[in-house]
Amino acid sequence: MTRAERPALPTRFRYASGDGDRTGGRDEIAATLQSRLRVVAIVLAATGLSSSVLLLWRSPAVSGAVIASLKSAQFIMGSLVLPVALLAWWLRPRTPRPLAALRLLEGVLFASVSVLFALLVIVDFPSIVPVIDTAPFDLGFAHALFACFLIVAYGLLIPNRWQRAAMMIGLLLCMVAAANVWNFAHFPMPANVMATYLGSQWTFLLAFTTLALFGANRIDQATSVARDAMRLGQYVLVERLGSGGMGAVHRAEHRLLRRPCAIKLIRPEHAGDPDVLRRFEREVQATATLTHPNTIAIYDYGITDDGTFYYVMEYLPGETLEQLVLRDGPMDAPRAVHVLRQIAGALHEAHAAGLTHRDIKPGNLMLGERGGVADVAKLLDFGLVAAHDANGLGGEASGITQAGMVLGTPSYRSPEQCAGDEQPGPASDLYSLGALGYFLVTGRSPFDGRAPLQMMLAHMSEAPPSARTLRPELPAAFDAVLQCCLAKQPTDRYASAQALERALAQSLESYPSSWGV
Repeated sequence: MTRAERPALPTRFRYASGDGDRTGGRDEIAATLQSRLRVVAIVLAATGLSSSVLLLWRSPAVSGAVIASLKSAQFIMGSLVLPVALLAWWLRPRTPRPLAALRLLEGVLFASVSVLFALLVIVDFPSIVPVIDTAPFDLGFAHALFACFLIVAYGLLIPNRWQRAAMMIGLLLCMVAAANVWNFAHFPMPANVMATYLGSQWTFLLAFTTLALFGANRIDQATSVARDAMRLGQYVLVERLGSGGMGAVHRAEHRLLRRPCAIKLIRPEHAGDPDVLRRFEREVQATATLTHPNTIAIYDYGITDDGTFYYVMEYLPGETLEQLVLRDGPMDAPRAVHVLRQIAGALHEAHAAGLTHRDIKPGNLMLGERGGVADVAKLLDFGLVAAHDANGLGGEASGITQAGMVLGTPSYRSPEQCAGDEQPGPASDLYSLGALGYFLVTGRSPFDGRAPLQMMLAHMSEAPPSARTLRPELPAAFDAVLQCCLAKQPTDRYASAQALERALAQSLESYPSSWGV
């Protein structure tokens, strides 16, 4: 769907441009740079150690000048081992370093190694002068080999734009050129030998430079695309938390405020139907009007340039009621009443605002600690929310459901929903809340163990089961509240969510005070 084809959006919608710094999060880059520099330091230490050992195995027949040259090369390679080994230890993963320090270290390390390499070429050159006319091509390649390693390491391992990589590699090439000028100024030789040596050396240096810069540019572009794909306006996606009928949910963070949040989004392939986009938009707008402490808070919403629709809500560390009960087993009555009263309060505000949730289920309710208070319930996912008028009749939003789409979860669907009513009123939510309460204290839905169609028929025709048949210790008053919620006719249920909340509180009045809620 092109931007011109999209339905008109409220002025408060912001379009995520994907613009901003291309370097991504500083913490992410610092971690990557630290790990890459550590790899380079380890390889440099191993190379210096092995090279200095190999230089011990020189032929006893060589002249004194050659021995002095080899000893100097051995000293340079050996002097590299301890500093870079200490550097590798300093860069250990369990101690994160600041990005500014890592960038400074990166420049100092490669500049120092470039200078050391140039010195190595200078001190080693006298050892090859006696034989350079016999194998100038091979010797030129040999003197380029270590520099080629540095070029590839910097271009492909260190996270940089290609321009910065070109500057550092250019410094190395300048050091090599300066070493060559020094060597041929002090050791004149035939022009053809000099040309072969330099041609071989620089052919490989420039070839590896081209590959490194090309690779650095492609990696930078790919990284930028990946970061943009994980960024929505001022928000950066961190990890996927789950998915549902309306889209995927990600844990995210505001780039400037560093505030944790959750982002729900729906991709263009799922929003090709304008009705789906309108339904997703309605979920945001409906939830944003609610302020009850047990309803999830909405921070922001918008559409990206590629058509991805998203909204930003508070991040709720904790578990869904479904996860909690499946792990710990059924709740005691006081705890279940405490949770249900919170949800009833959230529904009372929604119903007073003319909104019906239509998908109350354990997976749509979080339970966790908020502000030091335990067992705080939060009502999520108004993806099936519908507007209703004072008589319980559906408003214009009710026609948005796609033809043939079955709304709600069969285990917790009200009889009117199972019968195909596309415009259920608040009483439908109270039925689902009663089914949820049954799950909390028994660990199963009222008609569990049946096929979806059989379950829907049971909701419409079978008498609601008593929770006391599975948990005889439950108070009869609490079971009576659940039975009233699970009445087949909407008029036989509680008149409002507020009336249900009062009935839940009264259902435990006969309990000892130590049970309180």
